[in-house]
Amino acid sequence: TLGDWTVKNVPTAMLPLRQLSEGLGVKQINGIIGTTLFYHFLATMDYPHGELVLRRKDAKSLEEFKAQSSGKRVTVPIWMASDHFMVGWGRVEALPPTLLFVDTGLSGAGVKLAESVIKEAGIKLEEDKASAGAGGGGTLKIVPYIVRRLSFGQVQEENVPGLYDGPFPWENMFGFHLAGMVGHDFFKPYAVTFDFENMKIVLQH
Repeated sequence: TLGDWTVKNVPTAMLPLRQLSEGLGVKQINGIIGTTLFYHFLATMDYPHGELVLRRKDAKSLEEFKAQSSGKRVTVPIWMASDHFMVGWGRVEALPPTLLFVDTGLSGAGVKLAESVIKEAGIKLEEDKASAGAGGGGTLKIVPYIVRRLSFGQVQEENVPGLYDGPFPWENMFGFHLAGMVGHDFFKPYAVTFDFENMKIVLQH
């Protein structure tokens, strides 16, 4: 149950998530809800207002959403790889346009890039600031870095904090090249709406 919604027959996966609690600044995490649930809805993660809004995935809800929306709006086309990887075009530094996947669950950073892309862009890993961190698979060595310019669609941010914690396993997994993932901190200034009916992400300032 989420707010007023009750969803049945939800596929689940088991992960040792409680080890992530401290890093996210909460007492105890008992679970994660993700894309496979969101794509049953017109879902908005409204970071500035601290809200998750779930609307029916139909034309009426989309019209209401468009009518209620104010401020600057950017629409980014997306594709789905496998069952939950939302992929869209972006740019890292001055490199040519490349595909990035959206992972709002990447906390503590705005981007995580494949090592090949870090090298190609001439990004310097800040080894002197390395730390140990917890991930879904156990303890990791996390090395921070800064991406001077990162774009996703027409949204561009400067001096985006990144993290390197080893090989990027999805770089060539889907038969095309993924440069990395765009994370939580990149999206924090926006209300982010996932329109899976029209395969678009809408970012509102």
